[in-house]
This record gives sequence, C-alpha cells and structure tokens, in this order.
Amino acid sequence: MTDPGPATLSTPDAPLRWETFARTGEWRRALATARLSGVRPEVTDVLEDVVNVQDAVRARKLPQAKRVGAGLREALDRAAEVGLTGEAALLRSLLRPGTLEAALAALDGLGRGTGGETEPEALRVRLVPALDHPLTRPEALNLLGVLHALREEAGEARALFGEAVAADAGHYRALTNLGNLELEGGNPAAAEAQYREALRLNPEYDGAHHNLGVALRRQGKVQESVGAIRRAQRLSVRRAQEDSREEMRGRGGGLATNPQLVRWVLIAAGALVLFLLLRSGGGA
Repeated sequence: MTDPGPATLSTPDAPLRWETFARTGEWRRALATARLSGVRPEVTDVLEDVVNVQDAVRARKLPQAKRVGAGLREALDRAAEVGLTGEAALLRSLLRPGTLEAALAALDGLGRGTGGETEPEALRVRLVPALDHPLTRPEALNLLGVLHALREEAGEARALFGEAVAADAGHYRALTNLGNLELEGGNPAAAEAQYREALRLNPEYDGAHHNLGVALRRQGKVQESVGAIRRAQRLSVRRAQEDSREEMRGRGGGLATNPQLVRWVLIAAGALVLFLLLRSGGGA
C-alpha cells in the first residue's frame, strides 16, 4: 500500500522530527522519519504498531487490529523503561491505548448484537468509542456513510465519506464508496477517477478494481473493463484465502486438521466474495 502523498522529511533550515508527523496523525511518515533519524527502536516499534493498526482498520481486518493494538501498552511501557519517558508520554497522549482498545471493540462488535444497526442514530451511538479515537474515527464515519447509502440517502452518505477521507486521506474504501455514489448517480468518469485514486493508495484492493471495471464498461471502454474485473476476481479469491488462513491462526488452526474441508471453505469464501461484489459493486 502506498502513502497518501509525497513527504518532505526535512529542509536545510528546519529538519522535521517524527513528533511533527505523529501530532498530525501521519503515522507512516512519522515512522519513516524516525527510522531515517536513527531514533531508538523502542520508539520505532510503537510507531510500526500504530501503522499496522491503521492499515488493518482501513482494510477492516479488525481482529488483526485488535491484536496489534493490545500490544501498544507494553510497547509504550518498554519505551519508558529505557529512559524515553518524554517520547512515551507523547505517544501515550496521542494514542490513548485504553480508548483505542474500546474503539476497536466497538467496530468489531457491529453485527454481533441485535438491532440498532439499521438506524443511523442508533448506529452512531454504538460507534461513539470509535468516533472518539483518531485511528478509528475515519472507519466509523465510513460505516455511517454506508448505512445512509443503503437507505438511499446519497447526500448524507457523501458527506460522511468525505469526512472519513478528510480524517484519513489513505482510507481507500471511503474513496471507493465516493466513487460508488458517482457511479450510481450516472457519472462513470467521476467514479473512475475516485477508483483510480483508491487504487493508487492500495493497488491490491479488489473492490476498487471491480468497480473500476463497471465504470469503464459504462464508458464503452470494454477491453479495459474486462481486465479490471478479471484482476478483481483474482484478488478477491486471494483475499478470501488469506482471510481464511488468518481466521484459522486465530482459532489455533482447527480447520487445518481437515485439508479437504479447508479446500471447500476457501472455494466457498471466494465464491461468496465474488457474489457480493457483483451484487453490491464493492466498497463498504
């Protein structure tokens, strides 16, 4: 996955510090700057964990985000123990690890309860912990936008997707959802631009490839359309396989004892992803 845009790490008069990027929530740039500056590994370990949490939330791999996020407290404690008290205090104030754990739990808990997820205000209440943390707020806004889109409330959905992107310029799924609104509104060229921007951020995102294919087809670009949709199909099957392996690791490898069952689970998962993409046009 690529960064939202180019970064200038330093100038002759004012070399930038990783703290500058951390304070503005540009965690990947903070990590790159820390590495180039020779910052102690106890700090770069924390920054790397934050980047991994952010990437997992963007991809909606919430169990993975929760596992990495749970280790942030220990990583911050290690930084303080080796004398990096100022750095650890700054990171702790920005990351609020306890709040982050609650925020990730709120995102991961959606769909596991009963009721409250078909009304925007009820969903917003359930998402309060996620809306309150900068690492999860973009995804919470995106989820609210998806609900409004499903309710055919395009104006509200567009505003929320825009808020999500403003909060996290690297949130490629929110960008894809903006493209979906353009596509549904009869603007395939505008949709194409949004999908290509999403793919600049994450070239492996199958949903944006599929929807790009649809937008290209509606513009009469048939050959390009076929190529995009074929790539989406390959990526969606691969993603289903990766998700299945990740789930098996989380369960201690229970399914691995039956290779034939694993094979059918993977095939079914791939088919389900393709069906959902074709039915809904990806995004979400």
